[in-house]
Amino acid sequence: MEDNIINSPTPPDERNFRPLTLDDFIGQSDLKKTLRLMLGSARTRSTTLEHVAFYGGPGLGKTTLAGIIASEQEARLHELSGPSLMKPGDLAQVLVCLQRGDVLFLDEIHALKRELSELLYSAMEDFKVSIKPDGVDKPITLSLHPFTLIGATTDYGLLPEPMRARFGQSFYLSAYTIDELQAVVLRAAARLGYMTDEQALNGIAIRSRGTPRVALRLFRRCVDAAVNLQTDIIDGPLVENTMPLLGLDMLGLEDADRKYLLTLVTVYNGGPSGPRAIAANAGLDLATVERVIEPALLVTGLIARTPRGRRVTRKGYAHAKSFAVKLPVINWKKVENADSEISEEIAAEQQ
Repeated sequence: MEDNIINSPTPPDERNFRPLTLDDFIGQSDLKKTLRLMLGSARTRSTTLEHVAFYGGPGLGKTTLAGIIASEQEARLHELSGPSLMKPGDLAQVLVCLQRGDVLFLDEIHALKRELSELLYSAMEDFKVSIKPDGVDKPITLSLHPFTLIGATTDYGLLPEPMRARFGQSFYLSAYTIDELQAVVLRAAARLGYMTDEQALNGIAIRSRGTPRVALRLFRRCVDAAVNLQTDIIDGPLVENTMPLLGLDMLGLEDADRKYLLTLVTVYNGGPSGPRAIAANAGLDLATVERVIEPALLVTGLIARTPRGRRVTRKGYAHAKSFAVKLPVINWKKVENADSEISEEIAAEQQ
């Protein structure tokens, strides 16, 4: 089982705009304050950083932060993915090869098999690992060099409680604001030598689903357009002309997003309704609805989550008018009352 080892960060090119230091990392201000405190303490005490977990949606910077931690610690970074580890021996082989101070980044850590998670507990807490080679009756316990485990997951609740308890700190990565996304794109433009303006930055940021990875992907397509136009200026008109070519509307919704929103409004009169029912009526698969579409619509404020399911917001209804020929009249009192319906019922029962 081979893992990817990064000895030192490489300069970013046009495919990689990842910052190399914590100071250059945009967004997540509270996280950076705590992480800077932990790194400073570990450096002063000449010890390894405690194990940390990053959780949140995809594309928010978990892998980037792992690289920054390794760089700040002047340590080697080993990258693994939870689903790629099939048996305890795969993980044990990596652990015993770690040197003092190394950083092990384990992406999708929630997808580890139970026996692998249990093997990791002693490695995290005591820097020991017990393995049972083929043909041997008793397990062999091996000592490990002190290392830092960085676990990344989009489903923090799926981590076993014993594993969550062994992380020194767990950090939630929140969606980025429009201003933060503009700063991400502006820095990328500067690195590639492109001039841009406020309209262009806003046009990309507002379509980015609160995610730097999406913002940078859209920026790259704008670079493609600029190259074809033989210009080094990415301005508002260029962005607005490029986005429809990608199937994106003014808020960054794709065809599947619009199908979801239209179904919620026309079939369920604004909701509330569960994601399974919406997916079935919109002709979408449930996994895409729950992991891709709904997070984007929630971030943009087009739908709201209620105790009884999802409902459209007034902003979402107004946006649906931009691409639908005719929409039903919404009983907003009924739709918005769904937000507190159950809590009111519970309160009434308790009286």
